[in-house]
Amino acid sequence: MEKMDVSHNMLLKIPSSSLSSLAALTLCELHLSNNFISTIHSMDLSNKFRSLRYLDISYNYLLRIDDAVFATMPKLAVLDLSHNRDLKVMDKSFMGLENSLIKLGLENVSLSTVPEIRLKYLREFRLGYNELPSIPQELAHNMSNLRMLDLSNNDLTNVPLMTQSLPHLRKLMLSGNPITSLNNNSFDGVNEDLEMLDISNFRLHYFEYGCLDSLPHLRSLKLTAYSHLEHFNIPQLLRHHYNIRQLWIEAPQPFTRIIKKGSGNTQEMQSVQMGMPTDLTREMEGHLPSKLTNITFSGPQFSSLNERILKGMRSPYLYMQLFNTSLQALPNNFFKNLGRVRNISLDIRYNNRMLKKIPNPNTGRVPYLPNSVFLTDLKMSNTDLNCDCDLGWVEFWQRKRRQYICSSQTWTDTVFRTFMNSPCQVYGRHNCDDHDDDLRETRCDNKGGLQLLEALKADLECGWDNASCKDSVLVLIAACIILIFWM
Repeated sequence: MEKMDVSHNMLLKIPSSSLSSLAALTLCELHLSNNFISTIHSMDLSNKFRSLRYLDISYNYLLRIDDAVFATMPKLAVLDLSHNRDLKVMDKSFMGLENSLIKLGLENVSLSTVPEIRLKYLREFRLGYNELPSIPQELAHNMSNLRMLDLSNNDLTNVPLMTQSLPHLRKLMLSGNPITSLNNNSFDGVNEDLEMLDISNFRLHYFEYGCLDSLPHLRSLKLTAYSHLEHFNIPQLLRHHYNIRQLWIEAPQPFTRIIKKGSGNTQEMQSVQMGMPTDLTREMEGHLPSKLTNITFSGPQFSSLNERILKGMRSPYLYMQLFNTSLQALPNNFFKNLGRVRNISLDIRYNNRMLKKIPNPNTGRVPYLPNSVFLTDLKMSNTDLNCDCDLGWVEFWQRKRRQYICSSQTWTDTVFRTFMNSPCQVYGRHNCDDHDDDLRETRCDNKGGLQLLEALKADLECGWDNASCKDSVLVLIAACIILIFWM
């Protein structure tokens, strides 16, 4: 046995006595999350677990970790102690793991200071959801090979200086901290090869457009649409970032800012409401980076989106995701204002409970036609939609997708050459069976929870299938009229 998962039970301690010495010796992964374990003794992790590489004890009731308690596991590479809210981490708790530990999770363990941890080979360190007001500079010297650092949802008021002493840092998460300003020097000294940055849900009062210019190799950026900041504009912020591939836009969260007015004895405190809702009309006006292909709109404060927010797209293909929004429908002309996009993949699976209507994204009849859009993939399982004639395009589109996208169909040489020589080949030709499963998991809110797939079979086509026939009839009638007049 190499893996054992006993998570989500009622265990009170690590079940080392349940395993023979031989069974424990071959074990590589041990999952113990969501139990009632309160202590870890050196006897629980005796020399039995000499081959253990992965240990998850998150979501338990740990109170304290003794010194060098993990020293008997020389191969341990991944350790997750997150979400033990009353855990007390000592300076020598990880003694013995200096040469093996690669990933360490200490999220939501009520840390107010970071213990002195010496893990020179550590690659990922998660410290989110704690109470850290600052990060000691010495921490960077003890883990100089760090690639990913998560400091989200702490009490940081500035970008920590220790991030400037991590020469191999590639991912930095700072969301949810009470940082009030981002200026042109905020990220000076941070490794210029940083690829992923999360600066969402700050309480910004001051912002400069050059704050990210020292990070030219960013590929993924997560930020909030700070609607309360005058002239805040995302394309302007990304004007020099030619490598951006992924953009995650969080809806602004309301918060109150206290402003002092007057002076001396006449000084008054006034509260100003920040983070008002927006449809991104102003925040998304302009040209987006040409390599940007993945955009996510997230947050319940998004109740509407302007139909022209993606007019500045310059990539020929787009993956768009809606995540936990309050949108009831996308605008009717949304997919007619996608800039240079020719092929789009749409994902609305994740908690968009109020979304009921999706207009037809297809303005072209085949993939990768100039000045037109073709839907290459649609994910909408676990969604309740209004199933009416406006959604009947799904069945007609499915047949077109099987003809041009799915590997089970035979292409003509002309269509194959046109499609595969275009940048759209990133989607490739693939198996479409999973898409039918997705339609089975999509329900019709106005038809008593009927599966969308069944509704399409019964009564939702509404003339979409006859569109090509109608076009042919019109052409035939026009030809007859011309012939009669000519005769």
